[in-house]
Amino acid sequence: MTDATLAPRPGVRFGAPSLVRKELDLHTRLFLKMIMGAIKEWNSDMPTVDRVRPPTHLGPMPLLTLSFGTEQQQIKIPTIDEDWTVTTSKRLKRKVLLTLLRNPVLFPVRDYDARWENAEVARDTFQEVLPLGSYMARPYHHWKEMQSDQAMSRLAFAGLGALRLMPYTKHEGDPEFAAAAWEHDLGMLSKYAVRRGFERYGARAIFDREQNPIAILRENVWIRPGDGQPWEHAKWAWRCSLMVGTTVVDHLVGVHWLIGNYVTTAARFHLPPTHYLRLLLKPFTWRTITINAGASETLCPQRGFVHRASALTFKSLTEAFGDATGLLEFHSVPELVRRKGLDPEKLVVTDGVDAPEEVDRYPWVADALALYNVIRAFVVEYIDLYAPTDEAIEGDVAVIAFWSHLQSAPPTVKFPGRSKAAIVDLLAQFIWSVTGLHEAVGTVNEYVIDPTFMGTKIRPGAEMSDVQASMQYLLVMALTGLGMPRLMDVGDASGVFDADHVGRGAFQRFHDALVKLAAQNDAANRRRLSHPTRKWPCETFNPKNLETGVSI
Repeated sequence: MTDATLAPRPGVRFGAPSLVRKELDLHTRLFLKMIMGAIKEWNSDMPTVDRVRPPTHLGPMPLLTLSFGTEQQQIKIPTIDEDWTVTTSKRLKRKVLLTLLRNPVLFPVRDYDARWENAEVARDTFQEVLPLGSYMARPYHHWKEMQSDQAMSRLAFAGLGALRLMPYTKHEGDPEFAAAAWEHDLGMLSKYAVRRGFERYGARAIFDREQNPIAILRENVWIRPGDGQPWEHAKWAWRCSLMVGTTVVDHLVGVHWLIGNYVTTAARFHLPPTHYLRLLLKPFTWRTITINAGASETLCPQRGFVHRASALTFKSLTEAFGDATGLLEFHSVPELVRRKGLDPEKLVVTDGVDAPEEVDRYPWVADALALYNVIRAFVVEYIDLYAPTDEAIEGDVAVIAFWSHLQSAPPTVKFPGRSKAAIVDLLAQFIWSVTGLHEAVGTVNEYVIDPTFMGTKIRPGAEMSDVQASMQYLLVMALTGLGMPRLMDVGDASGVFDADHVGRGAFQRFHDALVKLAAQNDAANRRRLSHPTRKWPCETFNPKNLETGVSI
């Protein structure tokens, strides 16, 4: 995304003095002020690799049970972080402010329907209020538009929709689709009630073998490309459903509160500070407890930021969070690839050999697998250096306690059993999830910088976010963009290992492999941009864009 694409035209000032002050509710204006203050404070003490120090604490602490899910689905998170100390006065100030912003008398949930004059005015306003490069991270991809059928295909195969894109399966009642090959099913969102003035989420999109959209099922009605405005509205509803579903299910519940939380907590509670697994995990769990606790305070409560930024009633939002724990099951990236009907072997780039056609045809999947393979090779090497046999793993009391804690997660997650092979799978998938997958489902600013691209509320007859909805979700995105240490800066992780050259050597070789992978990713994107019809670069899993762990 070039600066020229987003910067206001000379002499034109659309932002805060006009639209934000006049068209937004008081809660959104105060939220904007709070976010800007938080970003300034965070950036003044920007997390860098040299801040990641060796572990210091061991042992259990009180856990907070999140306020959703059945008894078996409930998620528990710690709130005290060895990597982030908050003074009592700051904690109290934050609690008072958040309680105030959720006050139903002072700040009831009100949805205003003021519309943008046009998309250009909106982009100029966003750039003035939360400039890219300072308050908002710069997007990795340039989108001229997202309204066309071609853009929908790109979203599904190379963008935010690629995670849940699956081979088409004929359902009862489906018409005959001779060319149907792929589907992206968000129909489960249709059961959740929304506030007055909005349409329900939920859409099931069908794609043919050439990756073109051929139908969308919405509200039990099939809509096709030749259907004019209903087709355009169905695509908009699918994009909005994609944003909300990804945020609730995959980002918050999946990456943060399930795999990120349980692996981090198990390590913190049961692995001694000098244990080789605790040291391995340290760069990838740094401040995760603080981040996850902060997300629970700001994003999931009633009249909190996700409740307001979406159209869901709070009852439905709570149900969606709870249901998400039952939708998410642990499996490795190669298993994900196979579930998509693809062969992992045909997505591997070999030195000196032309890249297989599938690498550019399915860029998100190919790049996700390439990152995973590098991470897994690192984990295998690291574990072999410290525990070369199964007995060394299975006879380790700390590791047994670590595994036992993972079993306290909701049973639908199905963390793998206790063995050397299983711990390799677990750690490789964990590191991939908090680095690559978190980037894929959490860094969505490129999708919300234009109100015609993607929204979080669906209004009848509209294919553009209103002013309030645009700003609300832009602020949530700004909050999720707080920086973390860069993955490519970890090097040999000397700050964690000190004099332990065994671990440092493994990390250095991991870094070298990431450098090579970044060059491979750059080469793939140059090829992809030269394709006559599928100009679909994918920077999502490029190591140079990744952080070491989850930010909000």
